[in-house]
Amino acid sequence: MQAERLDRVQVFALLAVLAGLLLPHAERLPSWLLAVLALLFGWRLLLQYKQWRMPPKWLLLPLTFALTVGVFFEFRTLFGRTGGIALLAMLIGAKLLETRGRRDALLLVYLGYFLVVTNFLFEQSIAMGIYLGLMVLAITTLLVGWHTLGGWTGQPRQALAQLRLAGTLMLQALPVMAVLFVFFPRIEGPLWRLPQDRSAARPGLSDSMTPGSFSKMGQDDSVAFRVSFNGEGPSQDLLYWRGPVFDHYDGRVWTQGPSGLAAEGAIQGRGQPLDYVLTLEAHQRPWLLALDMPASVPPQARLSEQYQLVGRRIVDKRLRLELQAWRQYRVGEVESPLQLERALQLPEQGNPRARQVSAGWRSLPPAERVNQALRFFGSQGLQYTLEPPLYGQQSVDEFVFVGKQGFCEHFAGAFAFMLRAAGVPARVVGGYQGGEQNGDYLIVRQADAHAWTEVWLDGVGWRRVDPTFEVAPERIREGLASAVGAEELPYLMRLDNNLIKRVQLLLDSAVNGWNQWVIGYTPERQRQLLRRLGIDDLLSGRFITYFLGALFGLLAIVAASLLWMARPPRRDPARQAWERFCRKLAARGVEIGPAEAPSDFARRAKQVLPEQASQIDAIVQTYLGARYGQGEDVAQLWQRVRAFRA
Repeated sequence: MQAERLDRVQVFALLAVLAGLLLPHAERLPSWLLAVLALLFGWRLLLQYKQWRMPPKWLLLPLTFALTVGVFFEFRTLFGRTGGIALLAMLIGAKLLETRGRRDALLLVYLGYFLVVTNFLFEQSIAMGIYLGLMVLAITTLLVGWHTLGGWTGQPRQALAQLRLAGTLMLQALPVMAVLFVFFPRIEGPLWRLPQDRSAARPGLSDSMTPGSFSKMGQDDSVAFRVSFNGEGPSQDLLYWRGPVFDHYDGRVWTQGPSGLAAEGAIQGRGQPLDYVLTLEAHQRPWLLALDMPASVPPQARLSEQYQLVGRRIVDKRLRLELQAWRQYRVGEVESPLQLERALQLPEQGNPRARQVSAGWRSLPPAERVNQALRFFGSQGLQYTLEPPLYGQQSVDEFVFVGKQGFCEHFAGAFAFMLRAAGVPARVVGGYQGGEQNGDYLIVRQADAHAWTEVWLDGVGWRRVDPTFEVAPERIREGLASAVGAEELPYLMRLDNNLIKRVQLLLDSAVNGWNQWVIGYTPERQRQLLRRLGIDDLLSGRFITYFLGALFGLLAIVAASLLWMARPPRRDPARQAWERFCRKLAARGVEIGPAEAPSDFARRAKQVLPEQASQIDAIVQTYLGARYGQGEDVAQLWQRVRAFRA
């Protein structure tokens, strides 16, 4: 390794690449740490620009210790994703202050490759993949420059050649990368089993429902999940995506009660279940989303007593689920007394007008009470809006009899309250309704969040009743954009199909493909692929033999290709014959000069060997004709050179 110091261009290039690798982490690091990083990078830049001496060791050691302590007190750990990356960023900044030569710089370059991986711990999108691919190209270009003659000088022509070589190396690594991606054993759970930081808030459903909570989500057009159906999917009005079930009401807030596992056979489906694949975005909650009603339970989930799919761990990364749903079903025909008691629970006080109206329905059969409640909601002049007024403690009375403006949570909550007051078990179900078709899959956004009601009827079981449909049927049949004004909606939820939205949907289609075939390449999908190839066990001796054989065979092909491309150019046979002739004359003391022409060299040779002058003339003329002309034969030249005896 060369020991010379880094020049200005080398330092600037190194700082730029490291800053580019740390840039995606900027939103995850505290402001004081970003300020310290900027100070360290600026300090190193100033030292190079002014050609000042590097700081002494006695200053760097306490500085590094202080930075480490600061990271620990900020994150309460030096491990995990954010804490570990913050520590790595600080150490890189401190290392810059003692980086003088290429040896230190190469250590930072290798740490740069590690920084690439750390970014994938947080985000694995196409955009991030492209960005980090370009950063790997930049790092590799630095590495190529420092290992080639002349080094990294920043000269455009030389930099372009080194960039081309770095790109060639990355392209040659692609086949090996593809083989390892497909066949290397996949692992379940977080990458490398690192502790996951779950404190960051994520958009999505909450574990409680208050007036206004769903209408806030109606302003968010980010993707909640994507769905691909095996065949034709249900119509828009049947797309109810079941999430948390709220069965406890304290007069203001609906919350989830304790829940066990659903009884065997609690859901009775009819006909053929619908197969679909749901790709769920991370939302930092344990629950999953499923089309009403779930016909199967994936291995990583369980089915609760409220028929909600709940994961075995927090959904802190994108999750691909292969699910089934019943199109026709009956649930909970025989329900436990405890569940029915929860579905009738109400606070002792509050909303007297709603209680008084509901009490008048008690003389009706339960099914007629439900129908009477629907007729009541349809006749009250209620309005569906994303911007309802803020209601107080008597929120049901204020919504139904005074404000008359609400979103889905107002309708579902008030409807369940009044049915409970009328003696009909009811609960609120949170989730999503509808979705936007984009090619062969469905996009469900946070703005599609919806709440509806389930009522229990003797001999029927739990039945979905959506009071929103009585007031705004277009919301259920056509989607949110058909039920509210465009000015209330986020941009991507609007109905106008302009160029920007079409481009957005095209990009989302690419993202969905990336999620399905790259991010969604789970251990189960790997096992399915390997079974098609006749491989039952990744750790079997047969597979390891085949895998290593294929890998080494691929490496051999790549190495042979590199050697073939790096082979020396084929030498001119006429030139080879001439060099042999020169060696014969050199043995007699006649050596050709570095820039001596063949005719001049022949003239000197004839003076030393006059008896062979004719042979020398013949060889020179044949060589000039074979090398620069078109009429002489190279074979004749070799014949005359072999016959020449010096």
